[in-house]
Amino acid sequence: MIKLSLAFLFLTIGVFAQENKADSAIKKQIAEYNASFATAFINGKQEDLVKSYTDQTLFMPEHSRQRVGKETIRDFYKQWLAQAKVSAYQRTILELQDLGNYVLEIGTFAENLNVNGQNPFSYSGKYSVLWKKSSNRSLPPTIAAEIWGSASYFDDKNIPNIDDTAVPPTKEYIPTDKLTLEVKERNNRIKELVRNRQGAEHAKMFMPDAMYLTYYTPILSGEKEITAYFTEHEKPGTLRIEKISILTSNIIYAQKNIVEFGFYNVDWRDGEKNGNVKGKSINVWKKNSDGELLLFRQMVNHD
Repeated sequence: MIKLSLAFLFLTIGVFAQENKADSAIKKQIAEYNASFATAFINGKQEDLVKSYTDQTLFMPEHSRQRVGKETIRDFYKQWLAQAKVSAYQRTILELQDLGNYVLEIGTFAENLNVNGQNPFSYSGKYSVLWKKSSNRSLPPTIAAEIWGSASYFDDKNIPNIDDTAVPPTKEYIPTDKLTLEVKERNNRIKELVRNRQGAEHAKMFMPDAMYLTYYTPILSGEKEITAYFTEHEKPGTLRIEKISILTSNIIYAQKNIVEFGFYNVDWRDGEKNGNVKGKSINVWKKNSDGELLLFRQMVNHD
């Protein structure tokens, strides 16, 4: 199981103490979905796995490309279950943020699986799901977007190898309104900070009570943990960013929040070594008391 910091545990307790975060009916529906999903995953019931997805759902699995819509998500799980036997699966909800017509769920997962007869592997990490509430509150919400990633580095041979060749490339959303253009400007600022290895400045793009869920790392919560991460991860040194793009694939306005779906592409070099990483993210932006647009919740993973 993932070890969370004491500070994060206190934060979690505080979140659940605030009953206005999400009403009890929504909490119950999401908890019931998580339990039924786990049962379907273990028993290999593909149709039960995709019942809460829609034709518009953005699906962002780790070590695989973004997929859009129920049919492509069904194909993902078909491939997963054809290669792996899932012996255990559990989600633990840490936070539910009520965003008006949407609810943002953040939690941890633990999955025990065996790929093509290899040794059993414990795949554990964190996830974020954006739920869209039904206009009929007696009906369960549907999944608008979902992303997950491991809490530590792992060899991807331990999880199924998903064929993405039929998945269309992610397209850039072209902003026209003022707020979306402001998000684009913020991303351009982040791009320059990453390129120039200014990690401490990058951390200032987050709100003091932000949560950052990045690749191969436990959940980072609050200014102290996020600043420490970026100061180390993007420190000056021999590593050089040769090319970087940070783009938006879609935007949802949810009360005072801007939910952005992003994708990135980075070419790097460190001495004789070089490589390329691609990935995607769900970013929740909010304005602080000074009117500055900052990241409130962000989750990132690699393709």
